[in-house]
Amino acid sequence: MSEEKAALEIAGYRFRDAELLATALTHTSYAVEHRADAAQDFERLEFLGDAVVSLVVAEELFRRFPGATEGKLTTLRAALVWRDALAELGRSLGLPDHARLGRGAEESGGRARTGLAARLYESFVGAVYVDGGFERAKRVVLDTMRDAFQRIEDSPPVSTKNVLQQWAHSAHVPVPVYRVLEITGPLHEKGYVVEVRLGDNVAQGTGSSKREAEEAAAGKLLGMLDH
Repeated sequence: MSEEKAALEIAGYRFRDAELLATALTHTSYAVEHRADAAQDFERLEFLGDAVVSLVVAEELFRRFPGATEGKLTTLRAALVWRDALAELGRSLGLPDHARLGRGAEESGGRARTGLAARLYESFVGAVYVDGGFERAKRVVLDTMRDAFQRIEDSPPVSTKNVLQQWAHSAHVPVPVYRVLEITGPLHEKGYVVEVRLGDNVAQGTGSSKREAEEAAAGKLLGMLDH
């Protein structure tokens, strides 16, 4: 493979638009420092990629777990798409190594940050979607997440409450607080609505048990947090 082709090919996908890939790997700090060159950062592609990853993962979980409740599916999705999980994918593809960072971000160790690797994975997927369409982007997500899906099937699901707790600890913020908002249905078929609050962030989840509703709420809140 030529050096030029290798530079345009990631995870088996070869970009037709080299500039699009460059944008997907460009941090805001670099774009600010290179305004004269009209450099664009990856944030718009990250926004798009986040939606694509979420949809592909949700669809695949729906297919793999036909008997799972909404709360269970939310928990599984959160375990697959939270920041550290996506960062692992970004690093495995070498995205941080190829990212364009501004001098300040580079000198402060930005290239090694978990958040950057996660955001780059999403911006990369967003760029594949723009360059090659949804089916190609879907194939990239499924291929890169194959091992993660297999782990979810082979092992007991990760507790999303524990994942959220770990996130709070790593971010040095108070632990999440859960509150039952509503209990519905007869005694033999109760439904729960639970709210979780982490700082200014609030999400709700539902389930057939308090625990399931808490897991669903934690999963939704994880999806809201900045990667």
